[in-house]
Amino acid sequence: MVVSTSFCALLALILALWLRRGNIGEAAIATTVGAYANVGYMGPGLTLAALGQDAATPAALIFACDSLFFFTLVPLLMGVHDRSESVLHTLAGVLKRVVTHPFNVATLLGIVSAAFEFRAPGAVERMLDFLKNAAAPCALFTLGVTVALRPLGRVPRELAPLLALKLLVHPFIALMALTTLGVFSPTWVKTGVLMASLPPALNAFVLARQYKVYVEEASAAVLLGTVLSVVTVTGVLYLIQQNLLPLHMIR
Repeated sequence: MVVSTSFCALLALILALWLRRGNIGEAAIATTVGAYANVGYMGPGLTLAALGQDAATPAALIFACDSLFFFTLVPLLMGVHDRSESVLHTLAGVLKRVVTHPFNVATLLGIVSAAFEFRAPGAVERMLDFLKNAAAPCALFTLGVTVALRPLGRVPRELAPLLALKLLVHPFIALMALTTLGVFSPTWVKTGVLMASLPPALNAFVLARQYKVYVEEASAAVLLGTVLSVVTVTGVLYLIQQNLLPLHMIR
């Protein structure tokens, strides 16, 4: 998935730089529209519901890798775009954002806890189980409310190719990568393709607001991408449920 997401991000960046006439700041946010799937809000709920608990590990790894990748790439591109700070200062800022980001901190704590086989006290463990089971439904509800309340403004010309890249090309690249670059179980392949088919992450809008660039366009991308994904994600789920997904394209 790292390979497919990185390749898709490269395609999105090239496309955005071309259509935004070399504006690196706008292209950085547009890259998240074309390659950053909604692996945080929609990913866990859909993959676990469709594929069961066996999908938990690959879904968690995809979420961690995607978050780390994009929360490193975007600040780096923004630093290049700003040009008012030295390269060293930019890299230090990127490193700070990556290390202190809540997603990355939570992921690190989870890895450390699993490595040391940490078990919380009974009452705490039970409360964490309740929170874990409620996370996906609450995230999906929050996503729906956020998108519904976001006004649809001007639709940029690059939005159509970026959404096509995200909803159609990305899952195809993921399928090719997972079936040709290694030996993965069917559950891992299905999880990777399903996660790649998800619409642009709400973090595209969050990052746009943070850097005050491409805000209206990111809002439109999240809204339209989520609406269109009703068709594309349903199609991928149908292929998975009917065992029509080609799991051995080369071998």
